[in-house]
Amino acid sequence: MSAVTAHALREELEALARAALDTDDLAERTTYLRDAAYLALDLGDAPQAMTHALACLDAARRTADLALQARAHMTIALVMGDVHDDVGAATHFREAEGLARSARDARGVAATNVNAAHYDQERGHFASSVLRLLTLRRSPYAAALEHDEQGKGLDQVFHVNFVRGAASALLGLGVDAEVRASLDARRDEVHAQLQESAAALRRLHRREVPLKNSRWLTDVLESLLIHARLTGDAPLARQLADEWVRLAGDWNVTAQLGRALLGRAELRAQLGEWPEVRVDAARAAELFGDDHPSRALSARQLLARAFAAQGEWRAAFEVQQALSAQAERIYRAFMQQSARLRIIERQAIEAEVRAAAFAEAALRDPLTGIPNRAGALRRLDQLVRSARRGRPCAVALLDIDHFKSVNDRFGHAAGDEVLRRVAATVTRSVREVDLLARYGGEEFLLLLDGLTLPEARRACRRVGQLITEIDWEDVAPGLRVTASIGLAAVRPGLDREVILREADAAMYAAKAAGRNTVRLSVTSG
Repeated sequence: MSAVTAHALREELEALARAALDTDDLAERTTYLRDAAYLALDLGDAPQAMTHALACLDAARRTADLALQARAHMTIALVMGDVHDDVGAATHFREAEGLARSARDARGVAATNVNAAHYDQERGHFASSVLRLLTLRRSPYAAALEHDEQGKGLDQVFHVNFVRGAASALLGLGVDAEVRASLDARRDEVHAQLQESAAALRRLHRREVPLKNSRWLTDVLESLLIHARLTGDAPLARQLADEWVRLAGDWNVTAQLGRALLGRAELRAQLGEWPEVRVDAARAAELFGDDHPSRALSARQLLARAFAAQGEWRAAFEVQQALSAQAERIYRAFMQQSARLRIIERQAIEAEVRAAAFAEAALRDPLTGIPNRAGALRRLDQLVRSARRGRPCAVALLDIDHFKSVNDRFGHAAGDEVLRRVAATVTRSVREVDLLARYGGEEFLLLLDGLTLPEARRACRRVGQLITEIDWEDVAPGLRVTASIGLAAVRPGLDREVILREADAAMYAAKAAGRNTVRLSVTSG
């Protein structure tokens, strides 16, 4: 198993960030960015984790893949949970599960609940996390745990979370005492699953089954340690605690070492080994500092208990004073960090809105406000695909007759108004499923979805008649506007260029026939 160090994690984080920038595949980019966000969390860098998580969501949304979007929301939820933004985390977990259900992504639903259970445990809601995991285990989505097609080890994470949650709840730990009654009612189910999950973790610990991610070994040790505390196996608990501390020390990831020392201190407190508790708790508090506040406070509280248990009341009081001061500092730091993350999130949302607005603007004609050539061609591609499935569609090219003379006689301002009013008149006269776009100069492209050629011809004649009825007295007395329209059917097997050439030829036939008329392409007719 490769060594895990803070330096190695940072190098891996930088490599993931580079890979995300280098790939044009949006699905790959979401994966790189999601993994980068998780690594940043392991390193205790919440702002960087949020930046990667939001970029992950942006890339996922551009794929229109609901399952990818669900995983991106789950990543943001875990980042928000890390900085104790409970409201934000709950919102994104709900969004993740809803998207996964809409996508019929069983693994996504299962992963969301497994990660939400971990989030519950980080808040001390051990009984609630167990109930969540039991509900998942009895649901249709449980199959995703047993048959993880992606091979990401979701079942292993489930077992880690279940053992940690159930053993902690049965030890009486946590803050959700009112939920324990519901857990007690399912005691047999809890113990059966706990036995199964603990056995799975023991196989992972003995290397009988390979861990999908080497960084999970510390989680396996923590869960097995809490289970040993529950069963009263003190020798095994000591062995696991010492192994956890050694491994975290080898990895040299500050937060991991602090967590291991705190875990061993809690075991030693249960065993009444107070001098050893003092050593581990003091070191853990030092390592956590203000960067990992909830654990830092837990370590200081345990240190105060150790002094009190040995009758050193003055030292216990001083630790409590230091704890209060640290709690105040941490509160301020939390507020500042939450504000930073909110700024990052708001900037990302604003950038996303701007990008969407720019994308929309790029597909619209600034003079008339209707779609431009690029927008029309995108829609025409959709009609071509519909035609392959047997849906009737038609394309019309509409050219304003003698438009150059309008500009010459009445000025370019009048010419612009002609284009605007023709666009508005035709847009109002066609159905919502149809599309009028400015194709270039005084030419417009009219896409008629679901109409046969005879129906499309009648629609174009009505459009031509409406154009002749537009009132121009306020623009230029004596101005009269007509249009020549060429019509072609969208037939299976033809690409858009062929269809447009047919419509263009029909339009010139309409002009040759005296203008202000509709002509069908020779092939379509």
